[in-house]
Amino acid sequence: MKKIIIIISLIFVFFTEAAYAAPVKIGVIDTGVKVKEGIFDSKKILSGKNYVLGSSNTDDEVGHGTRVASLITGTVDASIVSPCKESFVVPLVYYTRLASGTVLNGGIESICNAIYDAVDIYDCQIINISSGITADDERLEKAVEHAEDQGVLVVSACGNSGDEVYYPAAYDTVIGVGSHTNGFEPAGFSCRGSGLDVLMYGEGLEVVSIKNAADYELVSGTSYSAALITAHAAAALEQYPQLTPSQIRYLMRVSCDDICDAGYDEKSGYGIFNPGRFYGKLRLFDHDEIICFYDVKENDWFYDSVRKAYHQGWMDGTGDGIFDPDANMTRAMFVTILYRAEGEPRMNNVLKFDDVDENAYYAEAVSWASENGIISGYSDTEFMPDQNITREETAAVMGRYADYKGMDTDGQGDLTVFADKNAVSGWAREAVGWAVGAGLIFGKGGSILDPLGGTTRAEAVAVLQRFLEK
Repeated sequence: MKKIIIIISLIFVFFTEAAYAAPVKIGVIDTGVKVKEGIFDSKKILSGKNYVLGSSNTDDEVGHGTRVASLITGTVDASIVSPCKESFVVPLVYYTRLASGTVLNGGIESICNAIYDAVDIYDCQIINISSGITADDERLEKAVEHAEDQGVLVVSACGNSGDEVYYPAAYDTVIGVGSHTNGFEPAGFSCRGSGLDVLMYGEGLEVVSIKNAADYELVSGTSYSAALITAHAAAALEQYPQLTPSQIRYLMRVSCDDICDAGYDEKSGYGIFNPGRFYGKLRLFDHDEIICFYDVKENDWFYDSVRKAYHQGWMDGTGDGIFDPDANMTRAMFVTILYRAEGEPRMNNVLKFDDVDENAYYAEAVSWASENGIISGYSDTEFMPDQNITREETAAVMGRYADYKGMDTDGQGDLTVFADKNAVSGWAREAVGWAVGAGLIFGKGGSILDPLGGTTRAEAVAVLQRFLEK
């Protein structure tokens, strides 16, 4: 009873802040769902597909999928309370049992087909998987990659053998869920390994039963822990539909109570998932107060610049929760963040550079920047988009951008304070002087300006923020 009260209080706090809830479709790849009258809200169980029988019959003959679905949607009699209120389950059956007792398992092929259909046909935002295999499989990996590419979150149980985490839970872009005991320790049956992300309670959970003699039964296992995590992810998407899978993974991973070894470990992942902390971080994220990068900390000198660039949509990360602040900025990347900061004005001119593909993410940005004299090519036909932009080139581009915006660029800073002042190229000296005087570019310590050094991603967003603040 204590757990139910806690969950209800969290739901109340979360939903009083936002009156609007967007519907979320959840593809449950399992044994189907038996919609018991008076227990399930039948409107929340949508039409799906049976990949074993090749039909639309998704009635559950095994019981597992019904148990999982009940933890995701909750029940109308409030015996099971879910944090998601506007979410719907799409049953996608890969495993079933005939009336004769014969078990039919569609295997990895059915699971993969269900993943693709959940994304492409049923328009699901989340996929819940309660099955897995012990070895990587290229077909499964590609199906999971497709879901990620299309912005669909995948949550999967880690397995109940106590061995290595199963696939797809082991993939980096999947939230791999294990179970903890009522004593807040990793359950002995819960698989462990590098694919484990979070633990959720998974012992003695009350779920809907398909048996006629009883409406509910008690179960244990990582499948049910994964269903609870899926419900919280769906609740987040109901209130914040703009969340990406990477952002949800980050916010869930940093919303855990650490147990076992300090930090991440393969027995407990990031720890026991804490719903209260999760919803608190969601609100902070919605207010642009936190960012979803593991390699950008609040005490980093560039934190505020990255936070603003991230939430303004000027700059993305380089991978799942990675910003890579010390990586060099390329010419294409730099004009792209300027273009985004400018509001991405529409361009009608034809690209004039042979090395800029018209389908490249930076094509419009290069077209805009070159058309307005903000950046030039290395020749009339060559832009060199992948070339790292130097600090003096950054100053020159920002000077032209300032001219484009009608700002005064006559002021000059004192370059004589830098030991390597003579390293500034003649053509860039005026622009560098202006950038230093305007407070856009500082030395790197030891009176070093490093004009020919590469501009890092952190430096680039800091320069842009300083410019816009002026």
